[in-house]
Amino acid sequence: SSTSYSTVLNAFARASGKNGEYGGMRAVERARDIYDRFIDRVRDGNVVCGERGEANDSYANCCLLNCCANVYGTGTEKKEALIIAINAFEEMKKHPELHGTPNQYTFGTMMKVCSRLSSDEREKNRLLESIFVQACRRGHCSAAVFGQFLRNTAAQTNARVILEMGGTKREIPHSWHRNVSRRQWPTPVGGESHRGNDNAGY
Repeated sequence: SSTSYSTVLNAFARASGKNGEYGGMRAVERARDIYDRFIDRVRDGNVVCGERGEANDSYANCCLLNCCANVYGTGTEKKEALIIAINAFEEMKKHPELHGTPNQYTFGTMMKVCSRLSSDEREKNRLLESIFVQACRRGHCSAAVFGQFLRNTAAQTNARVILEMGGTKREIPHSWHRNVSRRQWPTPVGGESHRGNDNAGY
């Protein structure tokens, strides 16, 4: 089942944060191999995912991304893990019937990936901006996504992006988090209320 694969991927996510024979990039590479095997079985109809028996499961993809985010290693190894994560994220968007549909956990984990693994500040800001914009447009801007974007980008950068998207740090459009449960809605800076149902961010 998809749960069995996700459990194994989570074990590698814990191992990737450690040095040693089974840690670091070795754990990431093994996790990627297992994830590829999982997708092959989903494609062949040999794995049923989700509570309703749907043919995809975004959780397994998130486990692989988390494995990359936790990697212990050199700058080169972190760059390699970043590339693996970006490729997995892009494949998910191209083939949701296999990998599942990106949700707030996907975007939040990708933010963690980019903030931890990108060694170049300009690259990190560019990647985080892209992920944040995609999360807002898909209605998956959770408190975790919003918070990570504010913490890991320069104030002038996140202020510009938020304004260009039609919101402010004090007034967050409902459309940005329309697919997120209320308890995970982002908290406006200063405690202002959320803006009502509108089309901001499109």
